[in-house]
Amino acid sequence: MTNDKRGFKSFKDLKPQGDGDAPQKPVEAEIRLEGALRARAEQSAARADTGDATTRERIDRRPQAFGAMDTGPLPYRDERSEEMQILASFRVRTVFPKDVLNEVAALPQDPDPKEYAGRADLRSKVIYTIDGEDAKDYDDAISIEELGGGDVEVGVHIADVAHYVRPGTALDDEALARATSVYVADQVIPMLPEGLSNHLCSLVGERDRFAYSVFMVFDEKGARKSSRVTKSVIKSVRRNTYREVQELLDGVDSPGVREMKARGMERSLKLFQKWTVKQQALRDAKGSMRMASVEKKFVFDERHEVTAVVDAPRYFSMSLIEETALAANQAVGDLFKDKGLPAIYRVHPEKDSEEIEAVAKSLEEHGIRVPKKDRLTGRDIARLIMQARKKQNAEALIQRIMGLIERAVYEVRDHEDVATHFGLARRAYLHFTSPIRRYPDLIVHRWLWAVESRPEEAAKELRALDIVEDMNATAYHCSLQSELAEMTEHAMFDLKVCQFMEPKIGEKLRAQVVRVSPPGIEIKLLDLNITGFLPSRSIGDRVDIKGPTMQIRAGRKSLSFTEGHPIAVRVKDVDFVRLQVMLELA
Repeated sequence: MTNDKRGFKSFKDLKPQGDGDAPQKPVEAEIRLEGALRARAEQSAARADTGDATTRERIDRRPQAFGAMDTGPLPYRDERSEEMQILASFRVRTVFPKDVLNEVAALPQDPDPKEYAGRADLRSKVIYTIDGEDAKDYDDAISIEELGGGDVEVGVHIADVAHYVRPGTALDDEALARATSVYVADQVIPMLPEGLSNHLCSLVGERDRFAYSVFMVFDEKGARKSSRVTKSVIKSVRRNTYREVQELLDGVDSPGVREMKARGMERSLKLFQKWTVKQQALRDAKGSMRMASVEKKFVFDERHEVTAVVDAPRYFSMSLIEETALAANQAVGDLFKDKGLPAIYRVHPEKDSEEIEAVAKSLEEHGIRVPKKDRLTGRDIARLIMQARKKQNAEALIQRIMGLIERAVYEVRDHEDVATHFGLARRAYLHFTSPIRRYPDLIVHRWLWAVESRPEEAAKELRALDIVEDMNATAYHCSLQSELAEMTEHAMFDLKVCQFMEPKIGEKLRAQVVRVSPPGIEIKLLDLNITGFLPSRSIGDRVDIKGPTMQIRAGRKSLSFTEGHPIAVRVKDVDFVRLQVMLELA
């Protein structure tokens, strides 16, 4: 089939512009995205047919949904707060309209036993969830069993959101309009109302829940031998955290570990540990990109004011969940491909060769040599990052290396135009495991069930041009909303940093040069674990950059600044428009 992208283009035009050293004003992002949204709406309206509503029409007919929230910290309950202004600038829908709430109110508190018929009853199996300490929307549970001969069967059980969120409902149209949950520093703006995301569709411990289960058999080397999918009813034996699971794997004795052992989870988790190591080795061999990124988190006091910025812990147990999700997503993607049917895939294109050449030239000036080969792999990128981490200016080098990577987007592909994912070194990879918080996953769930339950009829429908066109429109919208969510999260992080730093104006701080560029210097404040910006114009009027070193002429003096080296600075101001901490030399 021909993949009619209908206006698809690289999302680099929608990303914050500039050299990456200075945060962007939220209002600038809104203006730039306004044009893209308007153009897309005009295209959709021009080709809208007289039948069922198109994706664009469903989105456009939704009522306004911005207002003070009734959950979370106090700033989100006041439309005039700085936090709510950030959300408004990115068009985040913060409240659910009445028609959606009415539909949710009509749903049961727990699955109706009358609807268990036709589902695989997995309630007696050792199935459990593993999430972060503060998570509430548990959309994936896992299980593993030994089959003999070195084979294991891994089960990934995903909340059956499609059972409750049906096409043609206000609930579905609202989920489409949002397309994703937005996770900011101290609040979650969910794609689905809390009654679903945190309760009825959340795979909470010791409660019956409907799921869509993917069972995969792996051999002793970790290769997948077969897979199957089925609707199910499960009962998670326990809600676990990454920290607790890591303690069990490390042999630590704690109340959580003792409880997991009492519920028969120890053998299962240690079996998963071995399976995960095999999966990681296979990924490495295929050239997949694995990077241990560090997430920063805020510490708040009783008044919900930031008291510190800390690095969130990174556990091996997180890799366990990552690998099970990757495996399930791949199994479902392969199912569609093998049947010769289109689906919304996760596409991560390779960078244009000319762009790679430009980035490579810049990196060479910093002592990082990009392999000269026809095609870079994710593994090449990971090796470059490992090399960069050994250098004093590691943070700046990693930022530059990331310039070799494109953004991933959602696109409709099929068995002839197979989706590729550069970073994961995979083909026909899609998103299936998070329907509570990602709309493309929900679409995949629906079509998967249609193809499994009425194969011939569903295959005919799914190949129809109007269906493919509408899926393309949905994919485009979801890609855009995903990028908006990411920009919102970054802006909110910067706002929290500004709030944290405002009382510190005038203070002299220990710091380190992170990255130099013509506009100025990105500075890391060592004792506070955040970055600020030192404009070049505040130092002098002539800038010369060679590799990691910047020289600025200040009157008769020439000052030199090198990435990774210490520097003494003072907090000059906090700019709540640009969301920048402005620094000066101390």
